[in-house]
Amino acid sequence: MIVENRFALLGLVMVALAALFGAAHLSLNVVAPADAAPVLTRVESALRVCPPPQGSGATQVAAFAPGAEGSDEAGSLGAAPNRPGAEPTEPLLEAGVPWSSTDVAADDEDASGTLVRADGVLAAGLEVTQTSTGGSAVTEVRCVEPSLSTWFVAPGGRDLDELRLHLSNADASAATVNVDLFATDGPAFAPETRGVQIGPADDLELSLMPLVETTGAVAVHVRTNSGRVAAALFAEGSKGGAAWVPATAEPATRHVIPGVVGGGGNKRLIVTAPGDDPATVKVRLTTPDGVVEDESLTSLDVPPAASARLSLEGPLDKRPATVVVESDRPVVAGIAVERSGGDDVAYSSAVDPLESGPNARAVAPATGKGTTSLLLGAPQEAAVVRLTPIDKDGVAGEPVVLTVEAATTVEPELDPTGGGTTWVVEALEGGPVHAARSLAHDGSLSILPLPPAPSEVPLPRVADSLTSIVP
Repeated sequence: MIVENRFALLGLVMVALAALFGAAHLSLNVVAPADAAPVLTRVESALRVCPPPQGSGATQVAAFAPGAEGSDEAGSLGAAPNRPGAEPTEPLLEAGVPWSSTDVAADDEDASGTLVRADGVLAAGLEVTQTSTGGSAVTEVRCVEPSLSTWFVAPGGRDLDELRLHLSNADASAATVNVDLFATDGPAFAPETRGVQIGPADDLELSLMPLVETTGAVAVHVRTNSGRVAAALFAEGSKGGAAWVPATAEPATRHVIPGVVGGGGNKRLIVTAPGDDPATVKVRLTTPDGVVEDESLTSLDVPPAASARLSLEGPLDKRPATVVVESDRPVVAGIAVERSGGDDVAYSSAVDPLESGPNARAVAPATGKGTTSLLLGAPQEAAVVRLTPIDKDGVAGEPVVLTVEAATTVEPELDPTGGGTTWVVEALEGGPVHAARSLAHDGSLSILPLPPAPSEVPLPRVADSLTSIVP
């Protein structure tokens, strides 16, 4: 009778499912309290992708992994071009020793991205950068993990001769990418930015200049429909100079941008409201002298799905700064920093803070050339920070412990400051603190925001839901 009556059969199935989920609920009892401490797990593997080098200068890929404190675990780190069947370099096997290579990222016509892979103790706290020097120019870019979504903000075609997007697919399957642009007069797109196909172990270069020639500022959003990519944006200024534009934080109502160096030259804040509503933005500048008070910072109106920019040259008056952006709608933000005369531009972007816990540490690998400095901002509460230099042999120098007072920015005097030094930045108390490293070489400037480089990451919080019962 049950077999012949489909409604009776459906009722039995529902009863069985209810019994199954009820038993699972009673046996698991996995409701986590809201104030439960996060469960941390060791970072055991890492992949970083450096974009193809630009220009004709020498290029160095550098990496540093402090490892996990007290761990005797083994590990390895090696690099290879992003090409099918490429042979990796001889691996580094010891954490706490800087690694670099000038061969893996050859800047020829067939240059590819560079893949840096690490496992075990050498994946914990790993940071990788790529520095290129040619003539008097210097460029530096952080090598990133492939992702599904990446944001950039940059000047538009009025200030640039070229804006190139580089996409690297490090996986064994193809990726499909859409590129959205938000200019000062609204969205910009073309068939070439939709459904872009990138094959396995392949790189693609895409010029964005035809879409931004008449705009003063632009946000670029790289998102994948399938697969994942490592994205990098390279800008060539119309007055000379070229630099990588660092990726910025996802849309939010508050951002902190470190690394605005002092000295002459304009500093332009770029803010984009990617949603359907306009945004009203307030800007706060923290300098060595405290917070800057200026009417121009109290209200910046950003049209919907568009970008706007604000000059900070007058309020800053040649002082270094950390920029705090607060908005009534989610926005993305970044800053362009000109050197005196405007013939060279560097870029900084919003970055996650360093604070007590797994995100207390950041790493700035050695650059090889140039003079480096660190800029630290504490926009909320005072922070105690430790700066540790590491030489090329992995020997730690005397740490510098300093206090960054609340609502100030500090550029400490460091010795040594040469490009052969790796710096480890640790937030010890208070904060949060936001950090960046600047690099100067023969009149050229580069800025590298320093995100946390954790050796442990929190596991996702378990909740009482279907996803916690059914694998």
